[in-house]
Amino acid sequence: MNDETFRAWYGWAEIEPRDPVAAGAPGTWILTYHVGKYGIDDGGSLKIAWRQMTDWGRPQSRDSRAPNYLTVTTTGASKISYRFAPRGYIRPWRKALLIDFADSPLGEGDTVTVVYGDTSQGSPGMFAQTFCEKTFEFKVLVDSHGGGEFVELRNHPEIEVIGGRAEKLVMIAPSMVKVGEPFDVLLKVLDKWGNVTPSYAGTVTLSAVGNVSGLPGKLQLTIDDKGMKKIEGVKAENTEVRSLSAKGADGLSCTSNPISARDDLPKLRPFWGDLHGQSEETVGTNSVEDYFRYARDVSRLDFTSHQGNAFQITKETWQEVCRCAREFNKPGEFVTFLGYEWSGNTPAGGDHNVYFLKDDEQIHRCSHWQIADKSDADTDRFPVTELHRELKERDAITIPHVGGRPGNLEMYEPAIEPLIEIYSAWGEFDWFLREALERGRKVGFVAGSDDHKGRPGASYPGRSSFGVYGGLVCVLAEELTREAIWDALKKRRCYATSGQRILLEVSCGDHTMGEECEVKGPPEIEFRVVGTDNIEKVELFAGGALAAQFPATPQRESDRIRITWGGALIRGRGRIATWDGKVEIEGGRIVDAQGYAFDSAAEGITHASANRVEWRSTTAGDVDGVILRLEANDGAILKVRTPIVQMEFSVGEVRQDTVVREAGGVGLRLQAECLPRTYGPLSWKLIDEAERKGVVPYYIKVTQRDGAMAWSSPICVQRQSS
Repeated sequence: MNDETFRAWYGWAEIEPRDPVAAGAPGTWILTYHVGKYGIDDGGSLKIAWRQMTDWGRPQSRDSRAPNYLTVTTTGASKISYRFAPRGYIRPWRKALLIDFADSPLGEGDTVTVVYGDTSQGSPGMFAQTFCEKTFEFKVLVDSHGGGEFVELRNHPEIEVIGGRAEKLVMIAPSMVKVGEPFDVLLKVLDKWGNVTPSYAGTVTLSAVGNVSGLPGKLQLTIDDKGMKKIEGVKAENTEVRSLSAKGADGLSCTSNPISARDDLPKLRPFWGDLHGQSEETVGTNSVEDYFRYARDVSRLDFTSHQGNAFQITKETWQEVCRCAREFNKPGEFVTFLGYEWSGNTPAGGDHNVYFLKDDEQIHRCSHWQIADKSDADTDRFPVTELHRELKERDAITIPHVGGRPGNLEMYEPAIEPLIEIYSAWGEFDWFLREALERGRKVGFVAGSDDHKGRPGASYPGRSSFGVYGGLVCVLAEELTREAIWDALKKRRCYATSGQRILLEVSCGDHTMGEECEVKGPPEIEFRVVGTDNIEKVELFAGGALAAQFPATPQRESDRIRITWGGALIRGRGRIATWDGKVEIEGGRIVDAQGYAFDSAAEGITHASANRVEWRSTTAGDVDGVILRLEANDGAILKVRTPIVQMEFSVGEVRQDTVVREAGGVGLRLQAECLPRTYGPLSWKLIDEAERKGVVPYYIKVTQRDGAMAWSSPICVQRQSS
């Protein structure tokens, strides 16, 4: 049936307005379905589905004055009932509006009108998703005959989602440069959800800490720049260069990631990557080509890989992934790795990212679950041990991670599994790290975004099930080539961060992270860290045990109290914990309140007064909080109320020691402490005085003042017997 005939029999749909919408903004969209010749029988239905990863406001029909109010009407005589179901259709189109028709059929020429964000009775409208998409689609399906068999329309209404009003500047520079050699810097303008603002125009003043040349004092951004400007030919004139800064006439400002300027570059240099994310060909947003281009041009990554769910990758999609990985790879500029996500259920191995050193490799899926063409099903490898057997003699790496299906650490192949992913947009997974070390796994640590929103390397959480900003991995490699990055990953010469380009060096004698060594006497682990904010603490772990930390005894401010909460409900998909709550004071007053480590514009302080502070917050293994400046004596009482745990304590108690309430789950806890002092760049040595037997993996965890973190891959140390 050609498109014209199909449209005549099954009908068609349109949407108004079709103008681009700013991400996260409220609006009203009217979708009209025009009934075809088949009509819709008494008992028939419509479905209008969205991609499951969208965070459009959830449609509701209960409160006509509340956000996201939706109405459905028809010109026909049929009685309508409707509901929104988060799991109303098949992956990746899980979120669906279900409309049922009863008592009377609809005939050709009748219409069904859906008003998303009906403002006629006081609703502010429906909130668009918080991330950009070229073609946000309303997939319309009709069950004309009432038998439960839905037919997709050939053409679906769609709109474009673009970046909103400018609220943030970001400046990205190389982490290490040679004095006198030119380098490029990217300046970009973002909205509050982390999208590039395409309509920004203004003058930005640039400056540097240290002597640089080639950096203009003022930079003019026009609409033609579409929210980004590359500054070429910048040079560090001495080793005192530390960072660059930008300030707009509108008050927006930023400081770049730290820059290490060297007279001579060391053998191993830091390169930044995000090895984990996917596009609309599976369950993500925008195309595979868009994915690689964003990683290179907008996130300014040094290397990346596309990781689509294997059970959804058709032959055609795999060919496109192969093409992009091959064509975007430019040694010395931008490195790509061919890969995919083996996505079997946890008992069979759980989620594992697969990477290849070479181009155009054979994909071995976990299954052909969502692939109609089963002609190559004999290439599937299930469970993950069969995948390991297939790949261990090839140039391949597998990395277990925690996302939808937590990786099963019982199934391990050391020949191709040198790393585990401990942080992504899904959350922070210290428990995964500890379990791997407790099992004796000799693994390094990486972080990635697991981006589904078309923003690899800069994945903001928005309003969705992704709880935190996506992570990054830094590798220490000899050069920016596939072979050099691959060698660093295989040797565990890398570290993970919560998305910030924190500079971290860790050594034990002449050995760096990922290596093995023997020592006489207590192990001495040296570190050097330059943060994107001040450093609050650096912890040394021996396996899963805290061995030492800097500072050993923090200095604290007695009039500033930080209340934090964090952890996850479970290890699986439903891990996000909701902490919307408040703190009240009796016998004192709150002078000032600031948010701590909130990840999304959907979170933060919602009310602040002299006696009460309220907030919205979710955590997924991470920590959020508030910092209160008080005027209060020791007898004043603070009362904290959240849906998960409640706590009361006197100001005197918290001035004496940290107050903690455990709440079960996976590290759920509420904590109050006087705010600790922080430090600038640090070079220090931590010593483990405890007697420990066997080979011990030592790693460093850095926590910044803003809550950002970095984890070094372990150095495996054998202490010689005396």
